[in-house]
Amino acid sequence: MQYASIFPMTEQNKERKNVAIIGAGITGLSAAYYLQQAGHSAIVFEKGKRIGGAIQTTVEKGYLCEHGPNSLMVNDKRVADIITAAGLDPEVVIADAAANKRFIVHERKLHTLPSSPASFLTSPLFSFKAKARLLKEPFLAKREPEAGNEAFADFVRRRLGQEILDKAAGPFVSGIYAGDPNRLATRHAFPRLYALEQDHGSLFKGMFKTAREIKKGKGDTNRLAKREIISFKKGMEALPQGIESLLEEDSVFPETLLDSIKFDHKNKRWLIHWKCGKTTGQGSFSNVVITVPAHKISELPLEAKILDAVSTVPHLDYPPVSAMILGFKRSQVKHPLDGFGMLNALNEKSKMLGALFPSTLFPDRAPNDHVSINVMLGGSRTPDHANMSDSAMKASVMDELRRLLDIDGNPTFTKITRWKKAIPQLNLGYNNVLEQIEQCERKFPGIHFAGNYRGGISVGDCITSGSDLCDKISR
Repeated sequence: MQYASIFPMTEQNKERKNVAIIGAGITGLSAAYYLQQAGHSAIVFEKGKRIGGAIQTTVEKGYLCEHGPNSLMVNDKRVADIITAAGLDPEVVIADAAANKRFIVHERKLHTLPSSPASFLTSPLFSFKAKARLLKEPFLAKREPEAGNEAFADFVRRRLGQEILDKAAGPFVSGIYAGDPNRLATRHAFPRLYALEQDHGSLFKGMFKTAREIKKGKGDTNRLAKREIISFKKGMEALPQGIESLLEEDSVFPETLLDSIKFDHKNKRWLIHWKCGKTTGQGSFSNVVITVPAHKISELPLEAKILDAVSTVPHLDYPPVSAMILGFKRSQVKHPLDGFGMLNALNEKSKMLGALFPSTLFPDRAPNDHVSINVMLGGSRTPDHANMSDSAMKASVMDELRRLLDIDGNPTFTKITRWKKAIPQLNLGYNNVLEQIEQCERKFPGIHFAGNYRGGISVGDCITSGSDLCDKISR
């Protein structure tokens, strides 16, 4: 079956944008939703059978397994609103209060990371020197904007000191990016921290002022005063499924291969040919949104001159990460698992990046009288750990877990997920990649590159990126 053009241009609909979105991850689905809400036409092409990208949930032997993101931080009104629109409010589960407690592995032992100024002052994790050094932060001069290409490790050392980097900030880089703090660019990987220094001259001064503005309803009107970590009763995959349910009928084309994506300079239109099973189709679009991972862009049937214009983007580093979900009888684990999880201090010799405690955070993540632990391995600093055999990985992890969490015996459940290319690293030099993307978008009007390598890697960031993209296309 052949379609001449699914979106013909007429005088009546010339202000209505016809948008093709490549990739049905959370960014693509969110963009489609916001575009349709704004009165535009939007369809989503997906190569695979399923939607949601890295958001994948399965249930096996009573264990709810998240193979990608484990939770969602709701700190933006747009994120809360799309959850409500999708009818997911009754499905929301809020993280247990224990989520406020985080553990750091230092010198082969678990330490509670301080969560308040008072607990920091009394914490045995940090030395008196580190505590005194932290008090200097509000009085330090800020780094000028032209020095914005600064590694996160240098930024933290400069403002907070080496010990804070080693035992707090560095471990969280492992938890968020599975990255190397000596390579990640502060300005791009942690833009809010960068902005605090630039706008207020101090991280502490900026945090206090921003908190007051949010409380008074000033500043960013989308920021919520109360932040919540949530998931859903049936797991994170409920979110992309819920957003898809908001889209117009026949808006998502799964198992669809694109044959060509060409730009008609004369008419400023994008011409796409595709194949879905034995059916072929073609369409003319005002805009094309590319939301596939950066390393997949070179696989798209874009014209050579477009691929040349973004030649550096597919080479962004995506280190491997493996996730091992382990289940135990509650009686096997002596540690109460009373926290969000644990991360390693930077100088800790460990096969693990860290671990989450899903059965503590949310209900029904493990069978009755059982617990689950989600261990992460690999990342930029130790990529080889993600590539160990299943047996070697399990043996290494269990040696550490037995010591740290006082576990008896072997797990009753094991599930390993391997991501050969996991999380994009916004390393030093990323600014050059961003400039190339922006130049391409100017040279070829109507093309947009989006995804977790641009605008933030969290699920919430991807949703708000979809909203921002709609605003940009609507202008």
